[in-house]
Amino acid sequence: MALAAVKIEQGMQSIRALIDAAESGDPEAQFELGERLRQRGNVEVDLRQAFVWYQRAATAGHVRAQHRLGISLLEGIGCVCDPVAALQWLESAAEDNHSDAQALVGWCYHNGTGTPRDSERAFSWYYAAAASGNAIAQHNLGEMYAKGMGVKRDIHAAVRYWETAANQDYPKAQLNLGLAYAHGEGVEPDYEMAIYWCKRAAEAGYPKAQHNLGLIYASAPLRYKNLDEAEHWLRLAAEAGLPHAQYALGRFFQRGLGPNPDLSVALEWLRKAADQGHVKAVYRVALAFESGMGVELNRPRAIAWLRHAAQLGYAKAQYEVGRRGLFGQIPGLMKEEAVQMLERAARQGHIRAQYGLGVCYANGVGTARNTAKSYAWLSLAAERGSPKARHKLALLEDHLEPKVLQEGRRELATIRGAVRMEDDDERVLPARRFQT
Repeated sequence: MALAAVKIEQGMQSIRALIDAAESGDPEAQFELGERLRQRGNVEVDLRQAFVWYQRAATAGHVRAQHRLGISLLEGIGCVCDPVAALQWLESAAEDNHSDAQALVGWCYHNGTGTPRDSERAFSWYYAAAASGNAIAQHNLGEMYAKGMGVKRDIHAAVRYWETAANQDYPKAQLNLGLAYAHGEGVEPDYEMAIYWCKRAAEAGYPKAQHNLGLIYASAPLRYKNLDEAEHWLRLAAEAGLPHAQYALGRFFQRGLGPNPDLSVALEWLRKAADQGHVKAVYRVALAFESGMGVELNRPRAIAWLRHAAQLGYAKAQYEVGRRGLFGQIPGLMKEEAVQMLERAARQGHIRAQYGLGVCYANGVGTARNTAKSYAWLSLAAERGSPKARHKLALLEDHLEPKVLQEGRRELATIRGAVRMEDDDERVLPARRFQT
């Protein structure tokens, strides 16, 4: 008999023996049979049957089967997805010190999967798994320390956990550690270390790391700046479909940072990001059509894209739609709608929208005249540094009655707590947002 045939026959005998042991009630054999049915090997893949064997072994107290059964129920592998039952089996394994199960239980409590969110319990399970050397738990524990979830915020502790996980080649931790060095959070700023850790994650094929590495190379001090490397890593992340990278690559080319800047190529990448709902990309496509940047000038299409960005909630687009609507530059847009757009942008912290809204309330343009609201919005814009708002506010205050002034101050206190700071569209440093 040929050697290959002998090996096949031996394999089949092994499987038959495993089936016999599993059917006789051996939990280890049941678990192993489930593993073989799950993975292509000497038997045909049968996820439903694998689930049945995991369930039998888990019920008999087999810890690894409980963990595998929990994953199956969590993801609907060979069964109907059931997060509640999944958590029960995972907790059973976790209580027997199965570190991967502990990490998953932490994740369930962290994300509210199969249970209400509970940051303290998530932290507790992550801590147990991290102590056993689980890199995912170490990374997630670092995230909880960084955000102050379930524990007092401690960025230094976060960095220590990320470094431990990063040294186990966990890409998300490597990226977070790199970002910490880039921004000097929990460590001294160090571009060399930022590049080192982000590059390790990027070389592992992690698109978010590739994106951030590209941004670091584009924005770093001259000693570390490398536009060829920036384009290379941004392109890899963009080609992987990451909309933030597609947007960044489009802006990279628009700014003429590449060796052969091509505005039409820039627009292609912006369109790809816009098609995925990236609001800044939608806004930039609008500006491209309006200015003829990489495409034939087309103002109606520019307005359509601009209104799309505004509807998606982008403050700069909302301001532009509101401003132009007040001047009758957007067909079909009533002045009342224009003022509503200004207010949406103003509540997101857009300073010029705050000033414009204050003027509208002062003059009764597109809305009823309301001096108290005018005072509030002009004051907010003035606090944020608008010279026009300061000037207009000074003229307004000269004629305010004490009752109206008091009402305006109450209105200012109300909106000040609700308004957020304006997002900076032109920031090129990598995001501070840590990767989960």
